[in-house]
Amino acid sequence: MNIRTITAYALLIALCAIGGQIHFGVYSIGFDSSPAFVGALMLGPVAGAVLGALGHIATAASTGFPLSVPIHVAIGLIMAGTGASIGYITKRMTSSFSYVVSGIVGYIINVGIGLAVIAWMMQSIEVVAILFVPLSLAYALNYVGAALVVSQLNRVFGGKRHA
Repeated sequence: MNIRTITAYALLIALCAIGGQIHFGVYSIGFDSSPAFVGALMLGPVAGAVLGALGHIATAASTGFPLSVPIHVAIGLIMAGTGASIGYITKRMTSSFSYVVSGIVGYIINVGIGLAVIAWMMQSIEVVAILFVPLSLAYALNYVGAALVVSQLNRVFGGKRHA
């Protein structure tokens, strides 16, 4: 890993922690994912996984782990999977359509699988009803914001950037 990549990781991790302070009112749902998605789109699947997990853990820690530490660790792993899948798809596909495909796959992992795991761990289906709308809204805002930032960076600096 070169100094440029290490610096990008450090900056994006800091932005994840800052974004995690902006909440959607329910538990630890916030803007911690947007910098992780930027990292996934620009740096690839490893960056997406690392930033997704660390971003969620930072947000959960700042809110006092409202769903319990084990559940937030599971959510961190789901965020790692979401970031990795977004980074992998975007790295493999060459067209700008990759943003749409990776966004849809990321949504399925983040919201679909994430809520299923939380409901199973909490042994409560009601959690799905409570978290579905805020989590869907948060994912959409985080991903679309990240995709817009990366598309503008690609436009300014030319082409897809994978450090």
